[in-house]
Amino acid sequence: MKINHLFLGFLFLFLPAVFLSGQGNVAQGKVIAGKVVDRYGKPFKDALVCRTSIFDCAFTDTDGTFHLLVDPAISPVITVKYFGYNPVEIDHLDTISKPLVIVLEEDSTINRFTVPRKEAYPLKFGFIAFFQVDFIRADFDQFASVLGSYNTDLMNAATGTLGVEMAGTYKRYYAGFSWGYANDYDGNHDSLDIDLNTNQFGLHFGYSLVNSKRFLVVPKVAIKWNRYRLINSNADRKISVQQYVDERDLDIRFNQLTGFAGLNLSFKIYNYNLLRTTYWTCGIYGGYCFTLNDKPWVYSKRNRLTTDAEIKVDNVNLGIHFSFHLE
Repeated sequence: MKINHLFLGFLFLFLPAVFLSGQGNVAQGKVIAGKVVDRYGKPFKDALVCRTSIFDCAFTDTDGTFHLLVDPAISPVITVKYFGYNPVEIDHLDTISKPLVIVLEEDSTINRFTVPRKEAYPLKFGFIAFFQVDFIRADFDQFASVLGSYNTDLMNAATGTLGVEMAGTYKRYYAGFSWGYANDYDGNHDSLDIDLNTNQFGLHFGYSLVNSKRFLVVPKVAIKWNRYRLINSNADRKISVQQYVDERDLDIRFNQLTGFAGLNLSFKIYNYNLLRTTYWTCGIYGGYCFTLNDKPWVYSKRNRLTTDAEIKVDNVNLGIHFSFHLE
């Protein structure tokens, strides 16, 4: 199955980085953690913590905490900013070994009543790119009488799609669109080649329940449109026109909507960031899967086909992913 080769290549590409990241901070950088508060201990939400410029920064969360990857050799100073308050510079980054507590003092030269504190950075948007393998098993046994077991056996064996997802975030909320593809092939018959091409489109919605220095926990729901295209063709490279007309290749498409409700668990990694985003993760997700339409929508190249048969799905949907976060 071709998806297996793609999946193995995917793992060989990323697993060395995952292993190396577990060895601790190296010369490329270290993670500085801290909390930004005012003189009364009230945390600053969406304060800017910058390495070298406003384009190389992190925002504090609702608790005033931040995590920032720095390289002391390149960026020896970080700056903390919030409108209406004096900026604070932190140096000697290579000597920091525990979370910082940074206190910002009011800037007396600015009339802070004209711009309330909560409006300094009112919005926090982000972007996430996912590369993932989605495992969802469909059961086509009810079609065996019309398609033949040689077709349904291959269709039942197809389990995974390799895909990408692009998502946007606002504060703790996230929404994304995904596309996945898989090809399964059976050429073990004397006169018949069987291809099953699977396309999956999805809408995903989630909420960042836990967002710590190392872990992300995101409950999520999704709607997935699974398109299965079954093709039967003669195994010979050349056949006559008469033989083709007599045998008539099979080209049929099944469409099934499924719903998903589950949990996404991710481990944050700051080093070896191939896309130079804020951080990247590796993780798994799993949850409950169910069909949204009892009977699939079935099409040939030209006709809508009617059927009383159903496509069943396993109620457990799992997946693995790598994601790159820009916040």
